[in-house]
Amino acid sequence: MDKEYTIEVSISQDDLVASIKVVTRTEDIGSISTSDLFKALSEEGVTYGIWEDIVRQISEDTVINKWVTVAKGEKPLEGKDGYVKYLFSKEGKKANLKEDITGRVNIKDMNLIQNVRKGDVLCELVPPDAGKSGMSVKGNEILGKVGAAASLPQGKNVEVSQDKTKLLSAIDGMVVWDDSGVLVEPVYVVEMVDSSTGNVRFNGSVIVNGEVGDGFEIHAGEDVTIAMSVGRVVITAGGNISIAGGILGQEKAEIYAKGSIHVKFVQDASIKAGQEIVIEDYVRNSEVTAGGPVIIKSPSGWITGSTISSEGWIYGHTIGHETNPVSTSLIIGHNPRLHVERENKRTEVIEKIGDFLKLQASNSKMRILKTQGKLSAQQSILYDRIIDAIDTTRHNIINIDERIRELTNKINTVFSGNIYIEGIANEGTIIMIGRGRRELTDTRVKTQFSLENNDIVESEFIMLPEIKEYLESQE
Repeated sequence: MDKEYTIEVSISQDDLVASIKVVTRTEDIGSISTSDLFKALSEEGVTYGIWEDIVRQISEDTVINKWVTVAKGEKPLEGKDGYVKYLFSKEGKKANLKEDITGRVNIKDMNLIQNVRKGDVLCELVPPDAGKSGMSVKGNEILGKVGAAASLPQGKNVEVSQDKTKLLSAIDGMVVWDDSGVLVEPVYVVEMVDSSTGNVRFNGSVIVNGEVGDGFEIHAGEDVTIAMSVGRVVITAGGNISIAGGILGQEKAEIYAKGSIHVKFVQDASIKAGQEIVIEDYVRNSEVTAGGPVIIKSPSGWITGSTISSEGWIYGHTIGHETNPVSTSLIIGHNPRLHVERENKRTEVIEKIGDFLKLQASNSKMRILKTQGKLSAQQSILYDRIIDAIDTTRHNIINIDERIRELTNKINTVFSGNIYIEGIANEGTIIMIGRGRRELTDTRVKTQFSLENNDIVESEFIMLPEIKEYLESQE
């Protein structure tokens, strides 16, 4: 017997929607079979997202000659575009005050420079998201749209990682962002160091075209060049320090260079260099220590009320003061700071050993509980921390002990460099070379001091080529 209706199935073009229409010739029919409806969907391949309740409702309410949505698939989600994740602030100079371990904040440490080391990751690619796949009403997967891939920015003094996903710093320096991309600058140039810049801490070289305010600090991994005089400042450099003016340190300036120091004059300051120290005019009431020679270049230059220490040789014109004798020492090889550092290290190692023994005692008690399985979760965390602290303290003790041995070897080394005085050495000047010591009781003119058989001997001053080279240098 022919049925009173036919069933039509419509599927949208994207296969995400299926609809049913029961078609009849008359408006009055007996019933619609639910199984006929499901069979019609099956014959058209509709297997996913079927709203079974709606299909049954069509049968129960005898819905005819009307399209009814009975199935919906899942629409695929578009993937997110990839992007570049920057591991530094693109906003540039922005104060970043930090607390120390006591909770205090030094407002001079503004941390405006974003330091990086060679090989540091500056930015990295975050890959695009493939999105979420959908499903058609026919049970077929509809792949999500993959987001667009990003690309690394251009840059200067940068390099791309082997996997092409990261931008690395090719040098030590500071990272900045501008219209051309990511830049790593090896030199930090600033007009002056004051409250607008805060203390300068930079991996590369620092150039100051103006003043360095009292109480401020410069710490550079490479060279420091300053166009004017400085006062009560702290300056350290992994390379050389060049100060076009002088140092008026107010007994609080501390200048240290791993390389050399070149300065016009030094007053009321402590300066130290791993290599030579060249001073144009004079040294007054200061401590000057050099791993290489110390040279006072000017024919009218002088040293008074100061301690000059060198592991090489010393050259100057006028030493001490004729009418106002003030203790002035010229020293080859007797670096007083080495003795102070060694004593400090000895005190430190004793403290570290005490800490180590206390940690060992705590650890032995907890080790017993651990072997018995009696440690609580909190005690287990504490046990691990004690183990880490013991290991750290052990390494600290070893490192301090090695430094003590280095200092002792250096102190015990007998240096035999000469002291050259082209002008006058006044009464009261102290000469120390190696283990020899002499205090001048009268004036010396154009003389040089050297060490022979642990005794200091004098001879007539002779201009050597290495001295002449420094004197003719334009530094």
